[in-house]
Amino acid sequence: MKNLVHVFLMVAAMAISCTNGNSNGSGNVADADSIYQWENVRKYLMEEPERALRMLDTAEVRGVMDVNEANHWRACIYYSNEEIEDFDKAKDYCMMVLSNTNPACDSAQYLKTLNQLVSILQVNRDTYPETIRYAMEGAQRAHNAGDVRLEAAFYYDMGLVMENIQYGSGMKYMDRCLDILREASCDDLNSLPVLESNLGNAARRLAQQGNNARAIELLEERLQVLDRIDREIPTAPKGFCDEKRALTYSVLAYCQWAEGHLAEARKTAEAFEKIKDKVSPNYQMDMMNYYAFSGDGSHIQQYYDRLERIIHERFDTISSQYIDLLSIYAIGLHRSGRYREAYETLDRHNTLNDSLTQRELRQETLKYAQQMKTQEKELQLKDKEAEARIHLIIIIALVAFLVGGVLFLWRIILAHRRLMEKNRQLFDTVQQLMREADERQEVLSRQPEETLSPSQQLYNRICQLMREKQPYTDSDLNRDSLAQMLATNYNAVAAAIRECGEGQTIGDFLDDWRIRHAAQLVAETNNPVGLIAEQSGFSSRSHFNTLFREKFKMTPSEYRNIAKEKAGK
Repeated sequence: MKNLVHVFLMVAAMAISCTNGNSNGSGNVADADSIYQWENVRKYLMEEPERALRMLDTAEVRGVMDVNEANHWRACIYYSNEEIEDFDKAKDYCMMVLSNTNPACDSAQYLKTLNQLVSILQVNRDTYPETIRYAMEGAQRAHNAGDVRLEAAFYYDMGLVMENIQYGSGMKYMDRCLDILREASCDDLNSLPVLESNLGNAARRLAQQGNNARAIELLEERLQVLDRIDREIPTAPKGFCDEKRALTYSVLAYCQWAEGHLAEARKTAEAFEKIKDKVSPNYQMDMMNYYAFSGDGSHIQQYYDRLERIIHERFDTISSQYIDLLSIYAIGLHRSGRYREAYETLDRHNTLNDSLTQRELRQETLKYAQQMKTQEKELQLKDKEAEARIHLIIIIALVAFLVGGVLFLWRIILAHRRLMEKNRQLFDTVQQLMREADERQEVLSRQPEETLSPSQQLYNRICQLMREKQPYTDSDLNRDSLAQMLATNYNAVAAAIRECGEGQTIGDFLDDWRIRHAAQLVAETNNPVGLIAEQSGFSSRSHFNTLFREKFKMTPSEYRNIAKEKAGK
């Protein structure tokens, strides 16, 4: 955004300089207009937008610039400066330029303002149809004027907006933009940076749609364009091409992996690793996405540790950046076989996401509270001015209060729905993890006995005993009695469970069977929870409740409600 402002400043400064240079007034007039030198205008536009607007008013009155140029600048200020950002005003000033007939702006000014208007209209989905209409007009006018870069920009904006409306609908316009820039870049080196940027953006869009093959083509072309920039534009900023290559590699590796080109994906990832320090953490997360889906556990952990530290240094503890990082990390853990850690990470992700939602809700509540305070102050001022208006102001305040209360209650309802949705997702995740655990046991039990180690053979016997006789439902069952049932000693039992049960102790192993048995009874029966705990072999109701919440992240009652809801569907 600041770069855009800077471009406008430079263009405007040159316009002012030309106007001043062509004036034929006296020396006093020239001295009076010296305030409009580009150094001063740039300072005021970036640091004091209100003062810059006053300068434009004076410049227009004094004839330093015409009304169309001044209105174009005003649109730029209201669109680009965050302090006084007002897209409606920016749009209105652009429309003044385009519709003015006295004086009518020239072709270059019209195109420049039309391009600004398209950028403004893209901000709001409600104005997408207008955006497309003005972009089509701009592309035709730019073509007639021979301005190929601006023509390409209009086609790209048109395609981008249509893609936001419906995936795939705007790609032909983005391709048209790329074709124009490819042709222009044969003779105009200044088109190369725009071409490489648009190639990267179009490829990312294609990757989001699952069209990875086409995305690979554009990304490889982007690398070729960057090589040209390296060779043919010696004035390019230092490190520019390395940074752009890194951005390209981060998307290219994933697309190659998704297309099954595993060797190429690894080479691309290796190329990224050589220059990864050239890009920001946001783009390094793109590469982490590749490592996550490809199941590269070592790189996943490495990237997670580094990005977690950076995010905690730059952002709040609860932030959308950290939540996105946890989401990718959970996928990587799951793909690399670290299921328990994946589940724990997913739980952290859901908890932080809920916290972020709650914080946004509190911020909205504080915002409404602040609005109410402001309204109360206004009521006090109105009371001094006219007694007759007090009743009307009180009515308005009460209506606003009621609207705020309704909105607040609605947000509470939404928060409750999000909590229910979180529990549903947790239920599905837990069911998936239990099915995966059962599948691992089933795979082990189907293997020929002669191929198994003694511990694996004993573990199969233990699991068979648990399934067929359910000895865990006896609260007095311990390691000694379990070993007796298996005609062995408890040391062998403990070793088999530890080796084949992901490091579990005998106690953990029995509690796992008990809690899964209890979860099944909770889901399938209406028996009291206390009775289910006793039937499942728990000697302590508090131990049962604690273990249930640790495993399923919800109470037995919540679990039963969701299970019935799922069964009803």
